[in-house]
Amino acid sequence: MTSIVFFCLFIFGLAIGSFLNVLIFRYSPEGRFFNIKDILGRSHCMSCRKTLEAKELIPLFSFLFLRGRCSSCGERISLQYPIVEFLSGGIFVLIPLFLNSFFGIRSVLFFSLLAPGWYYLFILLWILIFLSLLLIFVIDLKHYIIPDGLNIFIFVSGVALTLLFAFNETHILPFRESFLRNYTLVFSPFQNVFYNHLLGFFGGGLFFLFLFFISKGKGMGMGDVKLAFALGMVLGWPDIVLVSMIAFILGGIWAAILYFSKKKTMRDKLPFAPFFVIASVITIFFGFNLIKGYFLLFNL
Repeated sequence: MTSIVFFCLFIFGLAIGSFLNVLIFRYSPEGRFFNIKDILGRSHCMSCRKTLEAKELIPLFSFLFLRGRCSSCGERISLQYPIVEFLSGGIFVLIPLFLNSFFGIRSVLFFSLLAPGWYYLFILLWILIFLSLLLIFVIDLKHYIIPDGLNIFIFVSGVALTLLFAFNETHILPFRESFLRNYTLVFSPFQNVFYNHLLGFFGGGLFFLFLFFISKGKGMGMGDVKLAFALGMVLGWPDIVLVSMIAFILGGIWAAILYFSKKKTMRDKLPFAPFFVIASVITIFFGFNLIKGYFLLFNL
């Protein structure tokens, strides 16, 4: 039964991933929001413009069946299609599994009578946040821009998550308000979930806003600033601090690799949001163990 549930979630996630690809390929970088008119319409080959048939629209499997090429013109199909679809399917499976484990829900089933009612909305919000981060990752990589609509959605989701926590705090296991667990006691001046998320919003966002102004927009884009505010509300304090540190480390390493391989110069732009997204994933899934390992390294 468990395997069937998660298989269905994965297949549903693949279908959502197919829709995400439509959003990505039809996103207009001139606008800050998605245009519904650009999204609607039949899917077609990006090379020969042939309208795709139903058998060519099956998420992931069509790519494998066609061996990554258009059945009409033979041009290669972008790897973005199967990668985004697979990651989307993985989000629908891994997020419920991880959150069930993190919050001690005594069942591996997504739909479990053992879980409180608000928890289903909580899981749904996190799935939507991860899907939004996936969109941001690819769009910023392609267009060097982060849609305002996605930043707004993540911020609103962060507010909803904070309220769910605040009204159900007594039903949550100790030290589960933060993905850093008990280390929140060390790094946060507050022991209140609402204040921690509010501090994450202002602390994370204002820091990136400061970087934006001192670099005059050259070292940090305003879209990155807005994303910092949004993720600060979602993750709270001190999680957003660890996210920022990891993002800068990853971004610095990648920039150095591109520079020394002469693929980029110091004046070239680099999208920062992908590193922000990767850092968020690392913090959520491995942040506690990273901090624990750091303290053990110094026998603390």
